[in-house]
Amino acid sequence: MESTRKNIGSVSRKTKQRSASVFHLRIGGMPCSVDRELLAEKSSKVAQALKEKPDEENLCFLLGEDIPTDPQTFELVARYCHGYAIDLAPHNFFQISWLAYYLGMTEDHRPNNLLKMAYLYFRNNVLPSWNKTITALTTMSMHTEGLDRAMQLGLIHECAESLTTQALHDPRLLCHEPENCGFSKRNPRRTLFSPDWKKEDLAALGIKLYEPIMAGMIHRCVPLDYASASLCHYFDKNRSTTDRREVVEAIQRLLPPHDYYEDKEEEVEEEKELLVIPFTTLLEMLKTAVESGASEECKDGLEDRIGKRLDEVTVQDLISLSELYNSAEKQGGGGGEKYDSKCLKRLMKSYCCNYRGSDVTGFVKVGEVMNEFLVEVSRNPELKMETFVSLAELSSTVSTAIHGCSDGLYRAMDVYLETHGWLTEQEKEVVCGALECSMLSTEAREHAVGNQRLPLRLVVRVLFVAIGEMKLRDTATIVTQAGAERSEEYGEGTRRGNDDNNMDILLREKYNGSINNSRKNNSSVWKKLKRKLGCVTSTQHESINCHVKRNKQDHTVQGGKFK
Repeated sequence: MESTRKNIGSVSRKTKQRSASVFHLRIGGMPCSVDRELLAEKSSKVAQALKEKPDEENLCFLLGEDIPTDPQTFELVARYCHGYAIDLAPHNFFQISWLAYYLGMTEDHRPNNLLKMAYLYFRNNVLPSWNKTITALTTMSMHTEGLDRAMQLGLIHECAESLTTQALHDPRLLCHEPENCGFSKRNPRRTLFSPDWKKEDLAALGIKLYEPIMAGMIHRCVPLDYASASLCHYFDKNRSTTDRREVVEAIQRLLPPHDYYEDKEEEVEEEKELLVIPFTTLLEMLKTAVESGASEECKDGLEDRIGKRLDEVTVQDLISLSELYNSAEKQGGGGGEKYDSKCLKRLMKSYCCNYRGSDVTGFVKVGEVMNEFLVEVSRNPELKMETFVSLAELSSTVSTAIHGCSDGLYRAMDVYLETHGWLTEQEKEVVCGALECSMLSTEAREHAVGNQRLPLRLVVRVLFVAIGEMKLRDTATIVTQAGAERSEEYGEGTRRGNDDNNMDILLREKYNGSINNSRKNNSSVWKKLKRKLGCVTSTQHESINCHVKRNKQDHTVQGGKFK
């Protein structure tokens, strides 16, 4: 600061020696001065104003407003007017360019003027360098109205074009190691040579600069594994800042779409894996969006992305998700249940509505995790009955759709009844209403028959199912024995061979009939699941049937379970 005052003072003294006509002004509380004639030679705005007010000695009064600059920049421009060489650098060329533009120091007024000099420096020295370009952008965003002024000069667009071109040439400028952010390595040849210089971090830019620049890069097809890694890095670096809401909303808008390559050719099939943001990062983004009060569009978009990949979720993830909205509501002064079943239903709906193909492995995993989650939250004495029932119905819906086992759901209900021992018989019946007794294993039924915590009606239902299966097994045994006795009675020969063939045909018909019945049940359950989650309406049954028919060709059913 002292050196600045000395420099300004030296210019002022030389100004007085050359001419008594001097402009006086204060910039940022600091007194400054510059020769009237020398400034007018370079500035068309000052020259025009002097024609109207030739005796005005205060430059701010002459122009009718404060000069939009700082003392250091004004000193450099004043020295330029006095014939001194001007030291341009990435951190000061923007302020100098804007002051030159404001004062009208253009080629129309004087050849080789300051504005052209600053632009040539920008084009030849700043734009070719990644580091200098980011430094210049950072400087622009630091000044009041800096971004608007830079856009007015066209500097933002040229910086963005330069960074995009450089990122296309070397994606490592965005993120040197995408695999460190949870991404698979795109191409080993790209990392054979590591840069021997330290690159400036694109995440140092404010979100108002970062978003349009990254949007342009994605549009220009910068490798999306690097672009996605840059988005994750930017979120991690800025998730705790005061503008975190704007950050998470912008990043959600920038996330590469899931169907980015759907219309591309088959040779880019392997690229699809690289478009996925790490699942844990998506969860953190949703948490930040909820806590910061982000827009519904932002939260819905993140929920949809999480829901489509629900088969990657863990029990702890489900607990965090179910607590997320209610925790934010309580922080805002509201109340409510600790666990939010509506959020989980939205995620399940997204997963179900986007379910494609014949492999049900993902659905099986989701069902298992849902049951484990339900067991975990059932241990909470504060879990309301209505919330548990809602979660249990959702878990039962998934298990039924995949012909899964209800043992996990039974265990959760048993834990809930044990933790909430004060429930009445009627309330216990409500708690256990979603349990499908026919989908319990033999071990679970044996346990349920002797479980005194269960409501009596449920125990009776379990007994009926067990007795029914026992009768079925006994009948099958009797039929088998009768067939064997009849075979012995007829003896060996052609007739026995015919009877055996007839029996084989009968058994085959029965078996095929059971398969058809199972498939019909599967179709109806699939409809029920999608309808219950709100994926379809009554007018969309035909499309569901087509989906199920397509799956029929790829499934085999054994014992009522997909194999």
